[in-house]
Amino acid sequence: MTGCVRPFFTRSWTAPAGLAFFLAVSAAHAQQAASAPGGAPNTLDTVKVTGQRSNGSVDPSIVTAAKNKVLSRNYASSCAFMSGYSAADDDVTLAYMRDFNMLDNASNEAERFSDLSPDGNAKTQSVASGLSSPTADTASGLSAQTPGVTCSAADNRFAAGRNWIARKDKSLTQAFDAYEAGNYVEARARFEEGWKKLGYEEAALMLARIQLLGLGTPASTTKAIEWLREVVDARYDPVKDRLQFDPKHPDNINTRIEAALLLARIYLTGQGTPRAPAQAYKWWSKALDYGFEPAGTLLAQAHLSGIGTQIDVKPALAYLEAAGAAGDTKALYMLGQLYHHQLPKQPPGIPLDLNRAGAYFGAAAKAGHLEATYEAARMLDLGEGTPAPAPERAIVLYKDAALRGHADAQNALATYFYRGEAVAQNFVTARQLFQAAAQRRQPDAMFNLAVMLAQGEGGDKDMASAYAWCAISKSLGNDQAATALPVLRAKLTPEEAARAEAMLKPAPKKS
Repeated sequence: MTGCVRPFFTRSWTAPAGLAFFLAVSAAHAQQAASAPGGAPNTLDTVKVTGQRSNGSVDPSIVTAAKNKVLSRNYASSCAFMSGYSAADDDVTLAYMRDFNMLDNASNEAERFSDLSPDGNAKTQSVASGLSSPTADTASGLSAQTPGVTCSAADNRFAAGRNWIARKDKSLTQAFDAYEAGNYVEARARFEEGWKKLGYEEAALMLARIQLLGLGTPASTTKAIEWLREVVDARYDPVKDRLQFDPKHPDNINTRIEAALLLARIYLTGQGTPRAPAQAYKWWSKALDYGFEPAGTLLAQAHLSGIGTQIDVKPALAYLEAAGAAGDTKALYMLGQLYHHQLPKQPPGIPLDLNRAGAYFGAAAKAGHLEATYEAARMLDLGEGTPAPAPERAIVLYKDAALRGHADAQNALATYFYRGEAVAQNFVTARQLFQAAAQRRQPDAMFNLAVMLAQGEGGDKDMASAYAWCAISKSLGNDQAATALPVLRAKLTPEEAARAEAMLKPAPKKS
């Protein structure tokens, strides 16, 4: 091989493609499934049915009562299914508190009664002795049939009936079974049954998806929005119902958040309805209110790009910092991009700050963000935000990203092994890494692999494959490949030239 063709061993990086705003909104939580005629749709986010179920030790007929109608005196159902699990109401906790005289009085305990006898009987006398009489609510002075702030005997009966129906009802299970089997007409009927019986939010969400995608029924965005509004407009307790975001499981969301994100996507894309970015912004805000911290990152992107709101760096940074503090790795990565001035349309007002950029990339990398891992490695490699380059530390992060399939990291790590910098020289490993990156369409890796193939480094010499990879690298904009390609072409035998041509233009498959 002549000296005019040399490996292009730069640990290059590919600039981010931008905010990827539309994709960020829909990819993780409200993706549209395109279904083939007669076939099942693409996988949708799983909706898990939650609720009280018998575990063998708990009587499923027992209802835990609320003390009052916290939300509104207009809804008897405020007292139905009166509370979720609370450690303060746990039998073991209560027994402990009784033993140590920690209860002011018996009324501090949550009331429990059987849905078989909401007014109490011998079976439930010990846990229902404090219930209101059937004719009057002693605590509020209201009649049993009058809705009030305090839950009345009528509310207890309503809750008992609801609990009884819920533990007998199988409509939701049947609906999901039918949906997974591709029987969308049956699924829709069962979801509607569950909604009418008990107002399952999961049923309303799935009915919205069925209408939006036209599964077993004509597609109707209008009807889908109506079902989604049933979910997001339901009564909401900001203490009990707000999601506790878990950064280790960021996709664990509830139906209310999922509905809000789906509404945002519908209005952002204008799917079956006029495009309304301001409405998308509104529903991202709702998702954040419901406890989905990554929605703050979406709101920040909106402020940086002017989609649905005015361009304003100050709230964008505030949203990103809050989301990052809550553990959203995308927010930390984006803060790194902003302070590193990486965005194609860098917003004004954010100074170049390599120390901050490195800190944010490092925090996101530590939390497992792939792109941030590469960026943190690259900054250490180049000595950005550090007193001097730190190749040993960079290699650790490059390896982490490379093992997870990051093409730029694979190319960068390969150059270390090729040159023997900070690691022992190993042509075999370098060639394997270049090939892995080349197969992911990394132009520099394609050219570097072509050089190693042409020179027989790290494996057999293969001029035809070298020419093919060099040609593809040139087509992707690598200037070194453009210079080397004629040199390689002149060295090919007729057989090698034919084989290279076959690689670049494979014969069509026979039908």
